[in-house]
Amino acid sequence: MAQQIAFYRSLNSPGVYAPRGWQCRGWDGSNGTILVVTPHRLEPPYYPLPVIAGPAVMIQTSDAGSSGRFHVAIVAAQLFALIADEYIATIRQEHVISDSAWQPEPDPDDQIQYISDRLVQFTTPANRTGLGTDGMFEMSDWAVTGLIILNLERDVNSLTEVRVRLTPALNAVAATIMQLEATCIQLPGGCHGLPP
Repeated sequence: MAQQIAFYRSLNSPGVYAPRGWQCRGWDGSNGTILVVTPHRLEPPYYPLPVIAGPAVMIQTSDAGSSGRFHVAIVAAQLFALIADEYIATIRQEHVISDSAWQPEPDPDDQIQYISDRLVQFTTPANRTGLGTDGMFEMSDWAVTGLIILNLERDVNSLTEVRVRLTPALNAVAATIMQLEATCIQLPGGCHGLPP
């Protein structure tokens, strides 16, 4: 399995494991970072962000202390309301986001498993919307699995999301990537290309 997986990283983004020989593209802004790994190079334009319908692996961080705070607060309200209630209330008091944007429950089609009070693993089924299609991944014939971790400590202060959508032929690779990322996403500096 190690020969089928590689570690990808852009300059300012945490890295992510994905199938070996794929191509990566990173974005970095005041709200956070995104790194997407796909079988083929993503072609310009890069803004607005492309929508991906095929296989891909993605890691996204949102800075809870900058313009990424709105996304962090909305996801926290969906998944981590108990541990992030003060943070959510602070962001809601800014009245920048309309009340209709605050969805207290995740999509009913999502399968969610809490690994801890700040880390969830999820699956968005094929041809359904949910946590897996929140962002650059659009609905497709393949399920999206992923991890979301909330860190509101002063030195981290972010939300990190990993999404994995591979073809059924790569189910074993996807499972291995999820195992690796479940460890990496919890490390203060993430992984650096070596097995955790």
